[in-house]
Amino acid sequence: MANQIFIIRIMGESDIVDVYMTKATTTSSKLVNLDFADQINLLGHWVDQDRSAALIGDEDYLGAMTQIASGILSNSRFSKEMSEGENFALLTVLREKWPVGSKARFKAVADRVNAEHTYLAHVCAVSKIENLDVHEALKQEETRHLSIAFSFYKTNRRRFANSSAVQALIKG
Repeated sequence: MANQIFIIRIMGESDIVDVYMTKATTTSSKLVNLDFADQINLLGHWVDQDRSAALIGDEDYLGAMTQIASGILSNSRFSKEMSEGENFALLTVLREKWPVGSKARFKAVADRVNAEHTYLAHVCAVSKIENLDVHEALKQEETRHLSIAFSFYKTNRRRFANSSAVQALIKG
């Protein structure tokens, strides 16, 4: 992935944010002392309920979003494809269902990053887009990636029971 532009489209419950993949060597000040699960919950919280519109203008928040998304993608099963010329990925960060009897434990996890929910991250797919500047091409790939991931969401619909986005996709 040397010197290659790679866009990660982060899709949350209500927000979509595009970031450029990075191999950051420094940790964002927003992520200090947070483990990987806390970072996912924080990213999910930021792309839920239209929060990202206010946050992406701030370089600290955008850098933290980029760092979290890049880390998720680097540790995914798609890391090999990324080095072979692919340049676009769809990452969903959607609400997780809190099982009956475990709500206090899940709430404690969400509270560590001041979130209202816990979130699950899923890399739908990676692909090659010829012109990353064409909005319609990105939107078309987003739709294609969601269709690829449809069976995953349908199989795991109970894990995403609090996600209105997943429920709408399955019923859609």
